[in-house]
Amino acid sequence: MLTNQTKNLLLRFQELITVSEDEIVQRGITQATTERIIELRQRATQLAKQYGSLDELEALVQKGVSPDDHTPYTSLLEWRAVRHELEQLTRFLEAV
Repeated sequence: MLTNQTKNLLLRFQELITVSEDEIVQRGITQATTERIIELRQRATQLAKQYGSLDELEALVQKGVSPDDHTPYTSLLEWRAVRHELEQLTRFLEAV
């Protein structure tokens, strides 16, 4: 449900530009999805710079993680989550 302020902005916008409410919502969803994909790709790039590749990080973790520093293990979990979310969002965008 839209707030009154959002409804007013939408009406004012539609007066300026001939576009349906549905199209505005779709564009907003697409833009938000694209922005999230960019954020995730940036994080994946940071992890790649730090560890080389996901396979290299997995090998590092399999060798054993220091009890004092769980950063590699945490990074591995994060990188897997980033990859999974990227796959889901990419498929979502392709369907839109």
